[in-house]
Amino acid sequence: MQSLSPMPKVNGQPRVQSSLSHKLHSPSTLGNGGTSSLASITLLTLLTAACGGTITDGAVDTTSTGGLRTIEPSGGSGGQAISYATGGMPPAYTGIGGGFPVNTGAGGSTSHSTVLPPVCLGVPIATSSVDAGAQCAGFGAELEPSPLDMYLMIDRSMSMTYTVQNTSLQRWDVLEQGITAFLNDPGVIKKATRVGLGFFGATGNPNDPAECSPNSYAQPKIEIQTIATGGPLILKAVTDEYALLGGQTPTREALWGALQHAQAWQVGNPRMTVVVLVTDGYPTECGNPVYTPSDMSLVTQVAMEYFTGTVGVYNSVGSPSIRSYIIGIAIDPFDLNVLAQAGGTGAATIVDNAGAVDEFVTAMVNITNANLQCVFTLPTPPLGQVFDPNQVQLFYKPFQGTRQQIPNAGSTAGCGGPYGGWYFDNPTSPATITLCPCTCANLGAGSIELEFGCPPFGIVT
Repeated sequence: MQSLSPMPKVNGQPRVQSSLSHKLHSPSTLGNGGTSSLASITLLTLLTAACGGTITDGAVDTTSTGGLRTIEPSGGSGGQAISYATGGMPPAYTGIGGGFPVNTGAGGSTSHSTVLPPVCLGVPIATSSVDAGAQCAGFGAELEPSPLDMYLMIDRSMSMTYTVQNTSLQRWDVLEQGITAFLNDPGVIKKATRVGLGFFGATGNPNDPAECSPNSYAQPKIEIQTIATGGPLILKAVTDEYALLGGQTPTREALWGALQHAQAWQVGNPRMTVVVLVTDGYPTECGNPVYTPSDMSLVTQVAMEYFTGTVGVYNSVGSPSIRSYIIGIAIDPFDLNVLAQAGGTGAATIVDNAGAVDEFVTAMVNITNANLQCVFTLPTPPLGQVFDPNQVQLFYKPFQGTRQQIPNAGSTAGCGGPYGGWYFDNPTSPATITLCPCTCANLGAGSIELEFGCPPFGIVT
């Protein structure tokens, strides 16, 4: 395949190009949630596995830091600094009841939904210490990522022309160079990833009804298709859009329309489809005249309804479930992390400073590597071994990080533990294993491994 390389310009002159090379780092964990089609499973070689082992508890940092955030004021450049006295978390997310703020549609009132679970890690396993004499024979199976369809929804507001700190790059340069490297990545091409593209706001004119209509964003600029056919079209569209940048940030309508399109697309195509929202700002349009935390709660509700596959204010269809990945360019995470979790992907990815291009590419590649399966079929035991449902262990091994054992929760009722869990569809004659929601939300690039012939640790409290 011919390398795709547009030549961006500013005022007719080439924009400064980054000297950064595309270095793929070890993928970091990008959480995923919800259920999907049955995973394809590749049986690995017979192995000898430890039944026991030393369990080490790991602490999870749930704190947030304070700081300033910059938003786009109406009709101008620059930004307005807002500091939250709640440790960096907007007041809308600290109300009684916890969970995600949801606008009920009745007089603008807001309630807190606990439908979405937090991301929970499995039990960290210290592989350096194994109980002597507690050995058993088993075999492993590894889940393979399924081919992915991706709908990119990209912020085209004027602030995308701002310079990224500690670089000579504009934010649009980071986006353009990152997308170019991503579409040229051999691993992405080999996985047969298909990509579509849309921009928001639609016109940059706040008086244009199309600006605040989700239908504007449900119609892609470039339809989802193979990189071989769509890659050149996407790169040309990104290059051409630079001269048109302007306006504010109708995040809710953009995400709503993108999710509508992704959902309709997945219905007609038997492949997992996700939305990737790329932005450098917070909602500044199609809501209150001045940004308030409640505006973001509406965006969060959009992501939550589509991730959970439930009919609500924004999702009129229900299933299939669609995940929302969030990439922020030169912006503090704050609400973006909450939005990503509501969309079933754990946390937003923020790219900034000298490593912004590489970070953007890595985030995009990680999405294509992500294990999106949370329900999968049990493989057939090897010759001479009898399957015993009471002798099954399940592990998650991220590409980077500590191997984790997922406890046997027994059923959906047992999914409330701090380490999540899994359960059979039928405890005596199972055909599939289902991961608990918070365990599923923790999965990223890596592998799920099954080991038979070893009793699970059971529910950990």
